[in-house]
Amino acid sequence: MTTHNFNSPVQVQAKRRRFDRYVLDLDRGSLLFDGNEIALRPKTFAVLHYLVDNCGRLVSKDELFAAVWPNIAVTDDALVQSIGELRRALGDDGARLIRTIPRRGYRFESDVSVVGSVGQPWAEAASVAAASLDATRSSTPGARIRLFAALGVAVVLAGMLWAGVAIDWKSLNAPGYASRSATKNPEMVAKPAIAILPFANQGGDAARDYFADGLTQDIINALGRFSELTVMSWNAVSPYKGRAASPGEIARSLAVRYQVESKTANRVRVTAQLVDSDGRVLWSGRFDEALADLFALQDKITTQIAGALAIRVTEVEQRRVLAKPTESLEAYEYVLRARPALQRPTRADLVEARVLLRRAIALDPNYAAAYASLAETYHIAMVMGWAESPADTLSRAEELANKALSINDSEVRARIILGRVHIFHQRYEQAKAEMDRAIAINPNDALGLAGHGNLLMWLGQTDAAIEVLELAQRIDPELNALDRNALSLAYYLKGRYDAAIEEAKLNLRRTTAANFSRIVLAAAYAERNQAEDAARVVTEVRRLDPTFDPREFGSKFLSTADLEHLRDGIRKAGLDATPPWTTDR
Repeated sequence: MTTHNFNSPVQVQAKRRRFDRYVLDLDRGSLLFDGNEIALRPKTFAVLHYLVDNCGRLVSKDELFAAVWPNIAVTDDALVQSIGELRRALGDDGARLIRTIPRRGYRFESDVSVVGSVGQPWAEAASVAAASLDATRSSTPGARIRLFAALGVAVVLAGMLWAGVAIDWKSLNAPGYASRSATKNPEMVAKPAIAILPFANQGGDAARDYFADGLTQDIINALGRFSELTVMSWNAVSPYKGRAASPGEIARSLAVRYQVESKTANRVRVTAQLVDSDGRVLWSGRFDEALADLFALQDKITTQIAGALAIRVTEVEQRRVLAKPTESLEAYEYVLRARPALQRPTRADLVEARVLLRRAIALDPNYAAAYASLAETYHIAMVMGWAESPADTLSRAEELANKALSINDSEVRARIILGRVHIFHQRYEQAKAEMDRAIAINPNDALGLAGHGNLLMWLGQTDAAIEVLELAQRIDPELNALDRNALSLAYYLKGRYDAAIEEAKLNLRRTTAANFSRIVLAAAYAERNQAEDAARVVTEVRRLDPTFDPREFGSKFLSTADLEHLRDGIRKAGLDATPPWTTDR
């Protein structure tokens, strides 16, 4: 065994690298912690391999791109994602072992021991990791669940659930990736990752698509309450609506072990089968429900999937999943019709959504989810600058969220909205309590995770904020405008200006009204000395918001250093000029 210190980078190729309490096994293409395997994507494995073999010295981004992505054009985000995954995989050791050198690159901070005499070059590490995962996959029986269902206005649910299709994610710890604590505690078993693909509406009426979409979303939300599952959000799976894609393609794209596909037609009939990769039926069930038992059908589908995955379900989780949202199917339909406006809001659509939600409440005054969704319309309007009276609008959101919780204290969306209202008013302790409660109820709710990330950013806990926001993005790649702005701003605070710019630009492509992202974008350009780009964005900010006051932007920061860092970028961009209207005060 040969030991290398920081001043002696590893030069010898070998089968294993030992550092701290970890082992990098090149033959298996895996990372081990105390003998337990931590799954990494092939390119992420290759990044770690290169950093370990160059321990103790600065490794530039360009060097990593050349080693891991030779002759391939990729953005900085590919590397940022891999570094983030590595730090999560290394748990509490991540930030210590992989140091970021601002504007320059990364340094691996650990002695490394080399075991063996034969190995592969760094550029081949990804292939080794992929081959290892394929071998594991082929030796593990796959499982499929076929679900065939139909609802009175929409449903024949025909679903499939595949296990271990393209990637064996058995070591994943969700939401996201395996952590050191998970491998140390035998009770914290790896969480299966599952994607509930959009129900295909085969009822002949395209106008009823919202019903099939709503059923998909509700099953996603119900499964998300099981703490031993990682469940991809509706935004993550919606691109597959009406699109033919193989299980392998979906597994690779979403990094999931299991999938459920569904179809909708005109009655409530369900047939479910669990089969292995050889086609042997391991379990089957048949259901025939009346339309009035729609919610019972959802419960059965949810619990059958959980049972097929053999996950542990606590009594509290079971009660939450089986809770009936409303006695009125008509009210439920109004809520479903309002949901698209909340997912991709426009000013006009929010007004229409409020009409639908008020109709739902008129039909069932005790429908907590309807009050929570109505609260969300007011919060969105305030955030996007569409409210004539922001203070009154936010108060209305708070009032409706509290009403929802008075009916059902497990209404996740209401707690998230209430938490965000508390953040706006800088009531950070109350905000933390609401976000913690929301995540405890549904650990897979991307909005709850992202809300927690927002809070951590304002509190000055930027590293933790980035980690949580990235986890939210893993579950929901389509973060809303507020949360993607928080991720962009957090990257800015850490000096990761390229990543901040990329997130801000993406936010503006998806939501042109997100003017707050233009301000972060201008500041990041200025810090990168891209004066022309900064000036162009500043012109746009002033055109869209001539009353912009830099003294207000970022005022929620508890950290003086964070606030000064942001204001420094705003000054450099030329956005610090006092607005003309303030001279009359």
